[in-house]
Amino acid sequence: MNFEWTDRDRELKAQVKRIFDERARKELDVLEDEGTEATIKAVTRRYLTLLAEAGYLTPGVGPQRREETLGLMAIQEELAQISGSLFLSVEVTARMFAGIVKGFGDPSRTGEVTERVQRGQAIGAVAVSEPSRPGFSGSMYTRARSDKGGYVVSGDKDFVTNGPIADYLAVFGRIEDKLAVFLVEPGDDGLSMSPRLKTLGYNGLAVCSLKLNEVLLPSDRVLGPFENDAALDFVRLTENFILCVASLGLMHRSIFSAKAHAARHEREGKSVIAHQEVRFKLAEMLTLLQSSQLLTYRAGWLYGNSDREAATVVHCAKVFTAEAAERVSGLALQIMAGQGYLWGNAVERCYREAKYAALAGTTSERARMSIADDLLARYR
Repeated sequence: MNFEWTDRDRELKAQVKRIFDERARKELDVLEDEGTEATIKAVTRRYLTLLAEAGYLTPGVGPQRREETLGLMAIQEELAQISGSLFLSVEVTARMFAGIVKGFGDPSRTGEVTERVQRGQAIGAVAVSEPSRPGFSGSMYTRARSDKGGYVVSGDKDFVTNGPIADYLAVFGRIEDKLAVFLVEPGDDGLSMSPRLKTLGYNGLAVCSLKLNEVLLPSDRVLGPFENDAALDFVRLTENFILCVASLGLMHRSIFSAKAHAARHEREGKSVIAHQEVRFKLAEMLTLLQSSQLLTYRAGWLYGNSDREAATVVHCAKVFTAEAAERVSGLALQIMAGQGYLWGNAVERCYREAKYAALAGTTSERARMSIADDLLARYR
């Protein structure tokens, strides 16, 4: 594996650091704790514009750009260290939404949408998950039928990141039995959103549920119907990559905060960091971070080289990084003791956020099943 970054990768990493100076970091800290929907929308728009000017929104967009995955991860990790909420919001827009539209849409119809997103002028959301329905065993309840030269779409979606602040929503569903993606806009008749959902962590993220009741869309706002589920596979894999990097960023923040606390405070007459049990905890935390990085970057390298093992290693990386993030944030909280248990500090926030990666995207349980299936199929 070659983990050497290109000059462009290094420059993008440096530009991301320059954007998020001390003032910006303080603003994002406030956003994480007290962000209203209006504030989240305004702040996300502003930083999307700045990141677009730096070139952050362009690399790795769409399945055709998979060779850029490894370099992109190094740049993503810079942002993930600064703000988990902003990172997830930006990546849903730049990589998931834009990747779907650019990779699976007709450029003559969707080119303007892609350009707006890549210029930082629009926020995107992706709606895949649905509430469970007794007696329904299909893969997707959201359906559309042709009508008046377009399509009428109905269905429900859960846990839509960026939903309350989005300019465009890529809603996954079916036309007959074939996968399709419907580009819905907030003002469309028949679309309703729940109030913003209150989550355990990532308070700077806007999440909601959607209900589509006979939403009429022109045909140029429908991607598909497709002959296979490649678009769905792409968005799931991309989401898993994003969650891996989010866990890396969370571990960085946990280690930095715990180390800083241990260096500044005393316990039993000596610096906290001088206690052997604290040093052992810090050593374990760094080991878990480094191992998570290596596994995540290996997954990116395999995907970039179209290796058949890539999908399985992505699942391995997601399981490991999600559980490592929980362990690292827990150890950081232990080091900070009572100070860490107070609401509003970085480690307390990381502790609340850490569980998300195991639940979102491909859950740890389903990822383990997929890993086992691949193991049994290929290693006989």
